[in-house]
Amino acid sequence: MQDTVETDTPSKPLHVLEMGTQFGMGGITRHILGLSDWLRRHGHKATLAGTADVWAGPGTQEDFLDLPTRYVAGDGGNIANRLRHTLSAAWHLRHHLAKNPVDLIHCHESAPALVANIARIGRRVPVAVTYHGSEPERIADFGRIAAKCDLVITPSHRSAEDLATIGGVPRAKLKVIGLGVSPPPEDSAKDIATLRKTLLGDGDRVIVTLARLLHQKGIDILIDCVARMKHTHPGYRFVVAGDGPDEAMLRAMAQAKGLGKHLNFVGRTEQPIRYLRAADLFLLTSRWEALPFTIVEAFQAGTPAVATACSGVVELIDNTVGAVVPIGDVDAICAAVADVLSDENRRMLLAENALKRSREDRFDPDWVHRQFEKTYYELART
Repeated sequence: MQDTVETDTPSKPLHVLEMGTQFGMGGITRHILGLSDWLRRHGHKATLAGTADVWAGPGTQEDFLDLPTRYVAGDGGNIANRLRHTLSAAWHLRHHLAKNPVDLIHCHESAPALVANIARIGRRVPVAVTYHGSEPERIADFGRIAAKCDLVITPSHRSAEDLATIGGVPRAKLKVIGLGVSPPPEDSAKDIATLRKTLLGDGDRVIVTLARLLHQKGIDILIDCVARMKHTHPGYRFVVAGDGPDEAMLRAMAQAKGLGKHLNFVGRTEQPIRYLRAADLFLLTSRWEALPFTIVEAFQAGTPAVATACSGVVELIDNTVGAVVPIGDVDAICAAVADVLSDENRRMLLAENALKRSREDRFDPDWVHRQFEKTYYELART
């Protein structure tokens, strides 16, 4: 298992094909776009490939290669339909590579990696794949695809260990590179105070969750926590910012439990950092993660965090900046939230430590992207 070491890299520009499953909203797309933009600013050519969506596509990205990778994954339905989309995507990618040679392909998730491995048959094109996390039962399936790539990248050591022990990926092929998180925009004290007042209403504490509304993020678990804490801590106001396919179901669940003013779904926001700055605590109740952007964003806002113990989460949070709790454990989540918010002096110390942690090199986009650049050169030479 390899770690990154910052060194000077050759000056010859690279052409990298960055492949995603679908370019919708979320941390994976943010990572791909941030990395691609950095590469271009430093003289390289980065082309995006995958299923177009709201954050990237032919209308926003030059030379975007639109492929049905979304339907190679679960959205493709039955096996026959997914196989058809796999072969179609591989055929289009193969023809594209014949006319537009690249130095390497970097796939994000297993569906693009499967397509790239088929498309490069008979061609010398190195392929790397990044594991961004998955439900535990999918790790073995990911490993079978990833093991056929030249390099397997993941943002956390815990995820790398899972890929080696559960996924069967050779340790020599594993490399840990973190995720750079851009510095947050400025907010005025007045804007933060105004938002906080709105979120508090007649309460006394604000707990914010930033997440896509889907099964992975465990918002149903959070709802169970709110249902319990509205009785034990009636002044707590929980806020969920984000949208997603489960939104209607989750809103209905919260309404059925009578959460009313105790839980507020605010939908998608263009000002996530302002919500974090207005909060007393960030809460993440995910079922699985690799290395969540949102925890680092909470740290950048000077907000302590409580999160479930998913892979890289334990590499971000300890008791100096918040608390890590078992996945799905409502009792433990409620206890940790109450513990952090029960002592304001301690909470302020956690907040100060969180802000300091956000300034570490491992979260600096320039530092992180240079590790990717060095890795790309090494891979292109093999």
